Amino acid sequence: MFILLMQFIWLYVDELVGKGLEWQVIAELLFYWSASLIPQAMPLAVLLASIMTFGNLGETYELVAAKAAGISIWKMFKPMYVVMLGISIFGIFVSNILIPVANLKSRALLYDVREKKPALAITEGVFYSGIQGITLRVGKKDKKTQEMQDIIIYDKRSNTSHSTVISAKKGTMTLSNDGRFLFFTLFDGARYEEMESQRNYYNTFPHSTTYFSEEKIMFDLSVLNFNRTDEDLFKHNYEMLNVFQLQYYSDSMKVVKYKKALELKGFVKPYYFFLKKDSLLKNTVISSVSDTVKNVVSLFDPLYKDNILNNAENNTRTVKNVISYAITERFDIKKSGARYDIEWHKKFVLAIACIIMFFIGAPLGSIIRKGGFGLPVVVSILLYLIYHIISLSGEKAAKTMAWSPMFGIWIGVLVLTPLGFFLTYQASNDSSLFNKNAWINIFKKIIPKNKNTK
Repeated sequence: MFILLMQFIWLYVDELVGKGLEWQVIAELLFYWSASLIPQAMPLAVLLASIMTFGNLGETYELVAAKAAGISIWKMFKPMYVVMLGISIFGIFVSNILIPVANLKSRALLYDVREKKPALAITEGVFYSGIQGITLRVGKKDKKTQEMQDIIIYDKRSNTSHSTVISAKKGTMTLSNDGRFLFFTLFDGARYEEMESQRNYYNTFPHSTTYFSEEKIMFDLSVLNFNRTDEDLFKHNYEMLNVFQLQYYSDSMKVVKYKKALELKGFVKPYYFFLKKDSLLKNTVISSVSDTVKNVVSLFDPLYKDNILNNAENNTRTVKNVISYAITERFDIKKSGARYDIEWHKKFVLAIACIIMFFIGAPLGSIIRKGGFGLPVVVSILLYLIYHIISLSGEKAAKTMAWSPMFGIWIGVLVLTPLGFFLTYQASNDSSLFNKNAWINIFKKIIPKNKNTK
């Protein structure tokens, strides 16, 4: 979980650093992210634990002793069935209840973090524009006394075309107790302001310059505060729904698609009445499309032929555009429905994946007879990468409508299930699958020895 969580931290590190967030906010965000990583961590954990446990039993010859006592590998696996059943139920709980809530809260919290302005951090010689309508620059800043020198401030809070420029030789900066207001006390400075509110400003361009020995300025820092957004804005996303809600929205998409088809049929129907059984062409032999147009037009007065053809062309173009738009809209509706179906199947695939990983890891550990963090870790990572790559490829194909949602989500489990049956069968029959000498003997039987002939 820690390794998987690190990739999220590095992914969003630019949005977390430099904003003055409290550690409770970051810890809360990491907690929600960790919940969404359980589907990735749990199958790998089950696979690694199974290989290490039964590999250690095989390495210390405890499996051999158990088999010599008449205990089959199936009886040794039997207590683990109960454990795997509990893990599977927990997996369904995680996918159906825990992850939707965690996704909702993490999405809302991450949105608030992204919207938060950077924290007030004024650097020497660098223009700072984090305060709304204010740009300021400090030449030098004493780290002990916090006294600043060579201060220049561009104030554009009055929404005029020109900024009010304030400069001072030195000054101090303090915050209010609640951190909402910033107070600048400036010494030996000047204030320059364009008087745009006066009449005929663009003829005379009047301005004022005021010199002061001391002046206090207040800035509102409420824009820098961290505010929480209402979570209801995000709760209708398919990643925040449980099984029953996903099923409801999936059925709703099917109803919408059916209604759109009826609307299209009702719109297009008046434009093809000539093709009905009792049309004007029922006794006409049609050899080509051009003959069809010729026969239809010949039924009307020659004075109206041009108008008839123009109207027919416009109507055909209209129907074509409507049908093209309807096809695109239908595909979008179908794609949205597929996303709900994908999330519906993902609620159950975690539970089954954990069971499959156990039936791969346990017999594989009993065959290779290696415990610890050496070979089991390597084998676990390789097998999990195969499962993860196949699952991601299947999910991507399902999202692009290349595969059905059910096949795309379950393809990883379907591919590894035969491997689980095969390894379990080999383990129950004391297979020498990873015995080098056994493979050498097989090749010796296949490849006959060359006999020297005189």
